[in-house]
Order: sequence, then C-alpha cells, then structure tokens
Amino acid sequence: MGRPVGILEGLARTELEELIGSIAAAYRPGSVDRLSARDPAWRQALDRAEVEVGSLYEALREADVALARWRRAMAALSALWLRVREVTADPDGDEARRLGEVA
Repeated sequence: MGRPVGILEGLARTELEELIGSIAAAYRPGSVDRLSARDPAWRQALDRAEVEVGSLYEALREADVALARWRRAMAALSALWLRVREVTADPDGDEARRLGEVA
C-alpha cells in the first residue's frame, strides 16, 4: 500500500479524475492530432496548461505535508498551554505545599 493521500491532494485528484472522465467520454481517436495540425497554438497552450496543473498538483502535495506539520505543531502548542490550567487551579502552589506538610 502507498502513502496516505492528503486533503488537498485528494481534492485535486478528484477534480483531475472528473476532467479526465469528461474528456474520455467525448474523445475520438485522432482528434488531438487533427486539432494540433489546424491550430498549433492550441497544442502549445494545452502543453503549458498540463505542465501548470502538474506543477500545482505537486505544490498541493507539499502543502499537505505542511498542513500535517501545522497540525502537529498546534497540538504541541496546545499541550504546552494546557499547563496554564494547572497554575490557574492552584495559583499560589498552596496545594502542593499542603500535601508536602501532610506527608
């Protein structure tokens, strides 16, 4: 089994699969070659758009990694700030001192 798919990559993959399905439903063999011959600028624009989509897909995968790091960092920060509750519950440390006196 491969690596888990992140949120952003999953969204992008879904959109890409929908586009591919839509294209496949209407595609006729040889149509790309015919249109490329008639309109070379179309083919150049298509190539540029595909490169851009590929580049952005990779950026979304990297953003998923950053999001996972963000969530871990936020969890660590939250855990550290939760210690404030300990101090708030016993602002002067009297409870610990009283327990020490009893022991």
